[in-house]
Amino acid sequence: MYLTDTIFDTRIDTNKIYVSMKTNFRIRNYKSSSDLSPIYLHISGHSKRERLNLDIHVNNKYWNEKTQRLSPVNNKQKDLNLILDNVQSKITSIMIVYRLSEKILTPYLLKKELVDGLPRVNFCAFFEHSLNDEKSLMKTGTYRRYKSVHAKLKKFSAEIIFTEITEAWFTRYRKYLKSLGNCNTTINANIIGIKKYLKIAVKSGIKLSFNLDDIKVGSTAGNRISLTPLEIKKAFGFYKSEYILENHRLILGYFLFSCMTGLRISDVQALTRNDIVDTDFSFVSKKTEKDQTIFINAKAKEIILTDPNLFIKKFSDKHLNEEIKVIMHQLGITKKISFHVARHTFATSFIRMGGSVEKLQILLGHSDIKQTMIYVHIVAQEANESIYLLDNLF
Repeated sequence: MYLTDTIFDTRIDTNKIYVSMKTNFRIRNYKSSSDLSPIYLHISGHSKRERLNLDIHVNNKYWNEKTQRLSPVNNKQKDLNLILDNVQSKITSIMIVYRLSEKILTPYLLKKELVDGLPRVNFCAFFEHSLNDEKSLMKTGTYRRYKSVHAKLKKFSAEIIFTEITEAWFTRYRKYLKSLGNCNTTINANIIGIKKYLKIAVKSGIKLSFNLDDIKVGSTAGNRISLTPLEIKKAFGFYKSEYILENHRLILGYFLFSCMTGLRISDVQALTRNDIVDTDFSFVSKKTEKDQTIFINAKAKEIILTDPNLFIKKFSDKHLNEEIKVIMHQLGITKKISFHVARHTFATSFIRMGGSVEKLQILLGHSDIKQTMIYVHIVAQEANESIYLLDNLF
């Protein structure tokens, strides 16, 4: 008995000539040392044949050639039948996707889809396959970001068939990410990643049951958390004190240097002490790949001179982000702190001290001034909130 019907025959030319793709399970004649025989999947079509070892071994006497299943006399054999049912279900999914995409499915391709984890059927597998193909073209940070998106997707469901993805599926996935405690900006960033690889799938010939443009993402800007001038002074005082741990002094030094220069964590990590001369230093931004020159102000120079290991001894990004939270907690600063807060602190401090938004755009290396204007709005909002100071008159 064949597992598939001619409804899944694959088109092979423009005259709508179809060739039957047939699959069935067969037991090999030879037996292993444990007296068990292997089950193979046999695939035929287009005058071609392929055979795939399913790595399932059974006792011949329990095999029913007609049903292509084991006689369910115990739980183990029932489990093996479920595995065969699952293989059959995957074959059906592959045939449906190829048929809807008007792609020719050959025995070789069917075997490859099964071996490779259904990259044209299972979106999780397709995402991972495409991401690995692009890895050499991506910046390290970008690759890690999409890797994180894929990890969450796979945790949600390791097998997401393309035909299952609908607008309603996106709603369910948003709710799932919300249940993990992800904020809206993080959720939106994940949806952007999913849409990116769904677009790649569409370009490769996979058809979706909905229009991707109908999936609205939302803002990924998030809140720009920054330290106030008082908090910066407190952090700087702790950095210079004799009570701070040696490693904490070094980590806080990197953070404060970013507060004074606006450098991203990736650019701080790339600098060496030799790169920093008396008055300025030049670098190529890891994110934008732009050449930038930053002049070193007096405070930045003092930060460098305070710890001779600064820009010599390095830590991982993860360790820097973990420890800066510990340091800020010790200082009684309860904001949600990461290393990137230093860059926001530089920007808001620059605007507070009278710097122009146009010059800030250059210092931050923004290509669009709209990105820089966010910091102007933050400082303006702080000024508006200061009106409540007048309540202290009474």
